[in-house]
Amino acid sequence: MASDRLPKVAHAERPRPDEKVLRQTGADLNNGWLARHGTLYLCEDRIVFVPTPLDTALRAKRREIALDDLEAVERWPARPGTMPQGGKRPRLILHAGGVGHEFLVPDLDGWFDLFEVILRRRGRQTGARLPEFIREGVENPLIEPEDRAPAPS
Repeated sequence: MASDRLPKVAHAERPRPDEKVLRQTGADLNNGWLARHGTLYLCEDRIVFVPTPLDTALRAKRREIALDDLEAVERWPARPGTMPQGGKRPRLILHAGGVGHEFLVPDLDGWFDLFEVILRRRGRQTGARLPEFIREGVENPLIEPEDRAPAPS
């Protein structure tokens, strides 16, 4: 099981002008009892979370995860339409380096679908290892049938 404590790191670099941003939306990064508000960027090689100026003043840090470092992309709860216990909102959990980064994003399943499409295409093109995709009861119509087989371990 992944830890909910984020590692202590320096600020990540914001998306660069030469970096292609594939999607961006407002998001909350929620780990443990603390939530930070900001913007989540999906770039060609990494995911970047940039907190709001207020959250930055409150010592929030910019975070990044290299796409090659992703171990799993998880929808929680795994089945859409399932009511989470404890009053929590459904979330996207990106597992990397033994940590589960919990993002509360609009269009949760749209984000999950996009990660699945981009990472599977990236795996075909570069031979990169695929992360585990954790979601139940949904078939992504953008994924080719031959790509739906589980990722090799």
